[in-house]
Amino acid sequence: MIPPLSPDRLPPADFELGLVASDIDGTLLLNWKPISKATIDAIHRCQDVGIPFVLVTGRPIRWLAPIAEQIPDLGRVVCLNGAVVYDIASQSVVDAHSIDAQTIAEITAAVRADHPEARFAYETLNGGFIDREFVAHRPREARIIDDVSELAGQDVVKVLVRLDTSDSQAMHDLIDPLLEGTCHASFSEPDNGLVELAPAGITKAKTLSDLCDHLGVAQSQVMAFGDMPNDIEMLSWAGHGVAMGNALGSVKAIAAAVTEAVDDDGVARYLDAVLDTHKKYP
Repeated sequence: MIPPLSPDRLPPADFELGLVASDIDGTLLLNWKPISKATIDAIHRCQDVGIPFVLVTGRPIRWLAPIAEQIPDLGRVVCLNGAVVYDIASQSVVDAHSIDAQTIAEITAAVRADHPEARFAYETLNGGFIDREFVAHRPREARIIDDVSELAGQDVVKVLVRLDTSDSQAMHDLIDPLLEGTCHASFSEPDNGLVELAPAGITKAKTLSDLCDHLGVAQSQVMAFGDMPNDIEMLSWAGHGVAMGNALGSVKAIAAAVTEAVDDDGVARYLDAVLDTHKKYP
């Protein structure tokens, strides 16, 4: 039996919880498994006392369907690392930030100049597009293109890059200097050899901040959960950032607290402990 969370791992007594923000993969679930009943119950417990639960994920819109099936009463989701706000209930895009065609042409040319082996994929509001030799997890869900000019008329909201390595951190360190501020580079898995490029200035934290302004929730009232480097800005921005037990060391280092791993229902255990400790929540 896993022991209860010690009080020193919980937020201070004067912390006022106004919104919970959570990454999906590696945080709410692992390896595309269903979300556990304990986690769904904790999400509903927050909602029942008027605390919004907002998913903040790198997933594209087309990968949100399994989540919506399990938790259909979720509202707005920040997806594609902050590039899109999507409403699950109405299945509609609320807001989107795109990368213009000229920037896409410039960054692909700059990366290929130093790394001829580079291959790209592109997430748009109408689905995914991939270079012919790009290795995709779900290739049948994406359309193959031979040149970026074939993206004309598409709203590109994320670019994904592969090189001849599976070390995502090393890839990030090679690619980021080539972008010259035109995009924001991050990665969501340490060993899948994939770097994700969002529009310049767009992060999970930036879009979550805008959403909190819309909802009237103060930064100090936000509790956020995550596990990977693309969560660092969000956990640092939130009033109380919580890293998963399975998070990378760089994520744990900036978090206010660390909960159990995703396989041990870390989010559910932490939320239940917070709601139990703060007596104003029934």
